[in-house]
Amino acid sequence: MAKEKSAIERFAESAFMKKLQEGSQKFASNEVFSTISTGMMGSMGLIMIGAVIQVACALGTLIFGWDVNSASYKAFYMPYQLTMGMMGFFMCFSMSFTYAKRKKMNQMQAGFTAIVCYILVVSPVVSASVVNSDGSLGAAFDALNLGNLGTGGLFVAIIIGIGSVAISNFVVKHNWTIRLPDVVPEGIANSFNAIIPMGVNIIVWYGISLIISAVSGGALTLSTLITLILSVPVNFLTSTPGMFVVLALAQLCWFFGIHGTTVIFTVLMVPYITAYTTNAQLAASGLPLQFFPIFLYGANGIMGGAGNTMPLSLMGLKSKSKRINAVAKASFVPALFGINEPAIFGFPIMYNAILLIPFILCPLVVAALMLIAYSLHLMAYPQVLIMTTLPIVFTSFLNSLDWRNVIFAILMFPVCWLIWRPFFKIYEKQCIEEEEAIEAAEAAAAAAKNNK
Repeated sequence: MAKEKSAIERFAESAFMKKLQEGSQKFASNEVFSTISTGMMGSMGLIMIGAVIQVACALGTLIFGWDVNSASYKAFYMPYQLTMGMMGFFMCFSMSFTYAKRKKMNQMQAGFTAIVCYILVVSPVVSASVVNSDGSLGAAFDALNLGNLGTGGLFVAIIIGIGSVAISNFVVKHNWTIRLPDVVPEGIANSFNAIIPMGVNIIVWYGISLIISAVSGGALTLSTLITLILSVPVNFLTSTPGMFVVLALAQLCWFFGIHGTTVIFTVLMVPYITAYTTNAQLAASGLPLQFFPIFLYGANGIMGGAGNTMPLSLMGLKSKSKRINAVAKASFVPALFGINEPAIFGFPIMYNAILLIPFILCPLVVAALMLIAYSLHLMAYPQVLIMTTLPIVFTSFLNSLDWRNVIFAILMFPVCWLIWRPFFKIYEKQCIEEEEAIEAAEAAAAAAKNNK
């Protein structure tokens, strides 16, 4: 007699859930959505260089008392300013390059077109003058405002990076190109082919920016308008209550087989980077750091990746269930580096109603404790952007350069252990019963075969 399906199994197999999952998968595989994720990864090297420089400068001030206003400090800090300080500029190129590759277009031309439009919209060339020591104006020169090319322009960078490729693709598909004879070398032909798509993009983006500025009397630009429009939903998501909603949604995505971290972080990427770079600039100036609710997002991976599954893997190493034990052995080492796909898909946590509860509850409890710790100044605010997989507690130290954050991370292990433990035992019992039933059936089949 077939075992009756549980309520969660029937719900997971319902027509509604199948449609929801299909829609989510289409969303996750969408060209634009995938471009944002991939394009962000393309800037990871610059982010890491900036992080290394920042850590070195911060340690220099903490250990050796390096003066942040000294010429040597500013010279050493310069690579950070030209990497993280121009992240919008580089992100725009990365987005356009990635999207052009998906559209099978010339990536380099797409990248150059995007950054020209980006600079025109965000930081057009302005006239400036050198201020002499006596206060008088010296030589005049043209300059770019690098402050507008950093993290503050990331939203605009993503939109222009992807939008410029879409415009160029439209132009090319409608054959708005300069046709040259076949005898013309490919390099020269490609250069001429880029003229009209680039020209159309400049007219569109710079034209819209000028119109908005003229209509608003100079109060708004295209850049500030985009930021203003997106600020309402983003401000809620990055508020303290919003972060708890975000954490729960990320875990639910995983439960339904969707990469929750990728989905959520695509939305949070800009404010996340902005928060860290803001504190980095404050630290470099010797000013007090600020609290941003988005720091609470770190509660989700403090102990072994999404859902803080390290205790689950550790419990599984001593489990009497063969299946759980095998998954635990495969997931334990990756969990040390914050990688827990083996745990999510191996135990599995996906479509597992029993393990879903601690999977959601654990990050929320840690986030609440983290909020209390920040409020009581028991933890230091992060200032170094670390966007790579490091062993647990390493990130806690490197992003804050404070051992209090390491202590907090360590203390979260028993907290997460206590949350996971009762649900693990329930699931383990079920697995053992299923394995014993299978073994009994196999033994009975073997005995029946021998009797014949």
